[in-house]
Amino acid sequence: MEQSREAAAARAIDYMRRHLSEPLQLADLARVVPFSPFHFHRLFRDVTTMTPARFLAALRMAEARRMLLHSGLTVTAISGHVGYTSAGTFTTQFSRLVGTSPGHFRQMSRLLAGRPCHVLAGWLRNAVTEVTRPRMVLHVPASEPGDLVLVGLRADGEAADASTAWAVAPDGAQVPVLARPGTYQARVVLVRGDSTLTRALVDEEPTSHLVGTAELVLPQDGCAAAPVATAPPRPTDPPALAIGPVCRLVETFTRLSGPVGRSGPAWPAGRTALAAAAIA
Repeated sequence: MEQSREAAAARAIDYMRRHLSEPLQLADLARVVPFSPFHFHRLFRDVTTMTPARFLAALRMAEARRMLLHSGLTVTAISGHVGYTSAGTFTTQFSRLVGTSPGHFRQMSRLLAGRPCHVLAGWLRNAVTEVTRPRMVLHVPASEPGDLVLVGLRADGEAADASTAWAVAPDGAQVPVLARPGTYQARVVLVRGDSTLTRALVDEEPTSHLVGTAELVLPQDGCAAAPVATAPPRPTDPPALAIGPVCRLVETFTRLSGPVGRSGPAWPAGRTALAAAAIA
């Protein structure tokens, strides 16, 4: 039964991907499965944790990121290609979901495109201070030296596409996360050290990254630890849009170190005041 539900959601997602520029309605997607709109909406949300409309918006942003990275089209042209009639509305939605503006994303993603994650992980190790009292330490058993781990925290009860606080950490076997006490839904994206952030988060190459989710409880007093299992992404997993915080982190490093050469910035001696898992 569960396999048939996932297959139905996957068919609808495939249809979304092939018709991103069209004004898709719930009834259009329900006919693909086919189910009644009410039943399809409930099934899709149960399988993906997102409504069809929010999942479609995430797919549109994912395609927009690919076009920003790999084409010279203007933001206005790209907005039309992914189904927006207003460039202003597109830019607002992009900034909300991705974490940075389309223009800034284009600039920084092109900088990141040729840099393996083990290089970025090395920059983070050399340029950050230790977090002495994290509220939570996540254990990511699948991580290896050189991997880069992104952890997104969303307060329990918020919508699946709500603004998420993202932390970035190198190597990932133990990822410190700072947040207010409470219950959170955590999403982990583990990008392999020999891959790049753009191959994983923009091109979505299946062998470049693993994903995982978990419910975390940050206590009022003291620290806590939690394991997060990761696996290859499934067709029904929403795109991981959170490259914006990474762009800002690299931009910060660039300002600290001066112009970026082909081999990367030459970091200044010593450690900066940046935290390894500072929430972006």
